[in-house]
Amino acid sequence: MIIKRFEAATAPQTMALIKKTLGENAVIFSQKTLDKGMPSQRVEIMAAMDYDMETKPAPLWVEDALPAKRLDTYGYETIRRPQKTQPRQPKKRGPESPEVAANFANLLREKSAPWQTAEKSRSSAPLPRAIHHHQVKKWRDELIDQIEVKHLCSSDRQEIIALVGPTGVGKTTTAAKLAAWYHLHEGKKVTLLSMDCYRIGATDQLRTYARIMRLPCEVAVRKEDLTGAIARHHDADLIIIDTAGKSPYDTTHVHELADWFAPVAHIQPLLCLSATTKKEDLSQIVNSYQALAPHCVILTKLDETRAYASLCQQVAAANMPVGYLTMGQRVPEDFMVAERPFLTSFFRQGWPVMAQEMTN
Repeated sequence: MIIKRFEAATAPQTMALIKKTLGENAVIFSQKTLDKGMPSQRVEIMAAMDYDMETKPAPLWVEDALPAKRLDTYGYETIRRPQKTQPRQPKKRGPESPEVAANFANLLREKSAPWQTAEKSRSSAPLPRAIHHHQVKKWRDELIDQIEVKHLCSSDRQEIIALVGPTGVGKTTTAAKLAAWYHLHEGKKVTLLSMDCYRIGATDQLRTYARIMRLPCEVAVRKEDLTGAIARHHDADLIIIDTAGKSPYDTTHVHELADWFAPVAHIQPLLCLSATTKKEDLSQIVNSYQALAPHCVILTKLDETRAYASLCQQVAAANMPVGYLTMGQRVPEDFMVAERPFLTSFFRQGWPVMAQEMTN
């Protein structure tokens, strides 16, 4: 099946163009008005025909103001009715970029592999591209609708959070960003604690951030050190604990963290997930740290990739709310408190939404 996109000034003109190009038996998929209310208003219709269009002669145009064919960002062929006016500059349309659409399409292809296999056994005809794109958008929107947002409670009682996650997700920098946000923007009395004694320079990095912000910072080498430090800073509004990262396939690491947290009843783990992590590893990370019952997830390194479909899928599947976003090394600039409208736009359209937010 060949799918083409037709455009003309009015619906009858567009239908005439379809009839001339595809014949009487063309199948109409969709119709919409572009640039409604403007001088450039036109009608776009998606249509298809089962036979191979390459075997038919190309349409003969009287005028050549616009090309007879072009491929749009999703690979559909567009046929326009010629006009006498000057060629109009192409206008970007659609709610998401080609990169976002391709990422979600790949995930949908994997998700629906058994269905596609059964479909092929019934018919050798491929799935129409317009229908496939519709399924991608529908499945993507269903995933996004499942994602919730949750922050710290901002209550009068002391809150203790611990940043957990594998190596390399940016926990130490994120701890500094959280401290800066709640200290400078929310006026909280913040204390930083470090449990990261494995990585060389990790405690020095956190102490440097604390010194710049004039915040107290302690290092806990043993479980008793952690409980003692928390007790000493009982007057803090917020205590942020930076933990050591290990492989998500190390099953003992999560148990060790749980053992350290057990003496303090109200420690809230926040799981850091890097946007650059492979899909299979994301799944393992989520499964491993669910035993700690994370309060929310922090999506980090959003500037280091343009593929967010796997991240969206894993967060939705894990039923973990998103609390915060980070997108660079600057403290505290490259940090956002997650909001539902922004997350919806971000997972639909990708990095341009984040870049625009960062410039505001």
